[in-house]
Amino acid sequence: MSMTALLGLALGTAAMTVVLSAFAGLEDLVGDQFQHANPALKISPSTGQYLELSKADSVFVSNTAAKYPNSVFEPVYEQRVLLTQGEHQHIAYLLGVSQEYIREHHLIDHLMTQADPALDLGGNTMALGAGVAYHLGISSTNPPPIISIYLPKITTKTNALNLSESVKAKNVFVTSIHNVQPDYDANKVVAPKEWVKEFIEADAPSYLEVYDENNALRREIEAHFKDRVVVADRLEQEATLFKVMRSERLVVIAILAFVVFLASFGVVSALTIIALEKDNDIKTLWAMGASNEQLRKLFFTNGMYITLSGWGTGMLLGTAIILLQKYVGLITLGSGYVQEYYPVTLKLEHFLLTTIIVLGIGTIMSLWSTKNVVRD
Repeated sequence: MSMTALLGLALGTAAMTVVLSAFAGLEDLVGDQFQHANPALKISPSTGQYLELSKADSVFVSNTAAKYPNSVFEPVYEQRVLLTQGEHQHIAYLLGVSQEYIREHHLIDHLMTQADPALDLGGNTMALGAGVAYHLGISSTNPPPIISIYLPKITTKTNALNLSESVKAKNVFVTSIHNVQPDYDANKVVAPKEWVKEFIEADAPSYLEVYDENNALRREIEAHFKDRVVVADRLEQEATLFKVMRSERLVVIAILAFVVFLASFGVVSALTIIALEKDNDIKTLWAMGASNEQLRKLFFTNGMYITLSGWGTGMLLGTAIILLQKYVGLITLGSGYVQEYYPVTLKLEHFLLTTIIVLGIGTIMSLWSTKNVVRD
């Protein structure tokens, strides 16, 4: 019975260790996908469409950029537009940016096709994500295709008689198609901010991107702008996705903790059977002057021995499975995924969490069982 209890705890511990490492690996994989799609920090207005910067704000940005030489503050002009090419249509976000944006997002590293750099196409150019290009039926930029951009322009003078005047249109050349991250590629197109600002009639950027992961820099930004802006790092920019993933992880942890709790009843059963088998020995020790407290301590030590042995065996088993998955590959994701094998990541915090849960439940069950085995 002791071996059964030990095995149950070991399997529960191993399962929790492996599952936590799998969730960590999946989070890291998703985070890597957004490494080039999202900036290190994004400063968005808490209200309104544009980030209005006062003179004091502009001075702060300049001084902060000088204080942190590795940081870059990039204004981005964003507007939702309709793109058309022949019979194909697609709604996407038009981003007006500088070369700094293209460099920091590594768009050059993710090129699928690019027009001949020797062509003089002027400033009316645009780079498409692979998803946008697919919806527009564009697969090559040689020669550069021309797409039309439409933007509603609703004013107080707009009525049913002049609806044709309430839409702005512009034709631009597509010079490249990139493949950064699926959501990014399907929803965003990048163009020089000079003509975008004029086209969308924006005097202020939609948001600022900051290319620096320094926590001190973030604190200074938040202290200056206070509640006028929302500052988000790469993961916080995808808050919904990561909240869902972490909620799922909490549910799985709760289920596995319950499994460990059930497995710990094996410790209770083992101590009960030992007490029944050693009933005469217990009476002898009692007659020789052993107190109930000493007898409880004896059984508690035995219960903790089973718990610690199960925990240790489970940790070794779980770690071995994780290492095999990481370096050899046991479980595949299937075809069509970004990598062949399911990602796993070893983290000290997960080992500590597993240890706290398993040893905590084991200790409580051992204490409870000793009270029932040795009564006053």
